[in-house]
Amino acid sequence: MILGLSTAEILEWISVILNILFTILLGREIRLGWLLGFVASAIGVWLYAEQSAWLMSALNGFYAAMGIYGWWNWGRTEVVGKITTMSLAMHVGMIALGGLITFGLVLLMRAIGLEGEYLWMEAFIAAFAIIATWLMSKKVLENWFYWTIGDAFGVYYNYKMEFNAYTLLMLVYIVLAVIGFINWRKQMTLQIATSEK
Repeated sequence: MILGLSTAEILEWISVILNILFTILLGREIRLGWLLGFVASAIGVWLYAEQSAWLMSALNGFYAAMGIYGWWNWGRTEVVGKITTMSLAMHVGMIALGGLITFGLVLLMRAIGLEGEYLWMEAFIAAFAIIATWLMSKKVLENWFYWTIGDAFGVYYNYKMEFNAYTLLMLVYIVLAVIGFINWRKQMTLQIATSEK
């Protein structure tokens, strides 16, 4: 124990700090953020697995993989600086996909006998986090909306799981999502103005 904190609590706080830096850097379109997200997610895999929160552990495994993908994708010359937006039809499709993924994850977890106390909530958070992460890696402006939805549920979930640092992280994420959206929208407006010259 260091400063009265267990190893798990110390790792949780390290993960929180790295996740905040990840979000700030990506909100500013700084590629390094993906690597910090990778490390934070790798820690999250272990922390949630220790609590038998298998969907959340798997979600963090997905985040870690997306950290590598995001790092690679944002490093490609043709992708750098191109923030895009989605149509209403695409949003409807993404929300429907989120519902299908949620339902599919619940069925999968029940089929393999890994039902947790908050299975539906875990599945919902995981589904919309998968969508948000994918949209972020593709630099779609509205990724920040999808993060906010998942993070709002994440506040309650992590509170119930007694992950105090992660509960705080979800609250910080909601604020950072608003800031990230504003920054990306400004950048996208600048891109459009530049391309019209």
